[in-house]
Amino acid sequence: MKIQTDWLTQRVENAPTSYDQTLPDRAGLRNRMAWQKLQRQAAAGDEVWAFSDPSSGNKQGRVTGYALVRDGEIVESVTLA
Repeated sequence: MKIQTDWLTQRVENAPTSYDQTLPDRAGLRNRMAWQKLQRQAAAGDEVWAFSDPSSGNKQGRVTGYALVRDGEIVESVTLA
């Protein structure tokens, strides 16, 4: 799936916690691992952003994740849902 730059919602500087009361334990851990994967691939000046596909409708089934942004371009991404 090709992530569009207009899907970017906010820059993420700190790893998401693995504990989230609204998510099952494994889902929270999976989110943190996805963020860490992008951080390992990041070069100096790269940014990790959260994204959400606005055309994917309601919360259930919405496409979300993290994107690695380099010089304004998305170079890698991981999808969470």
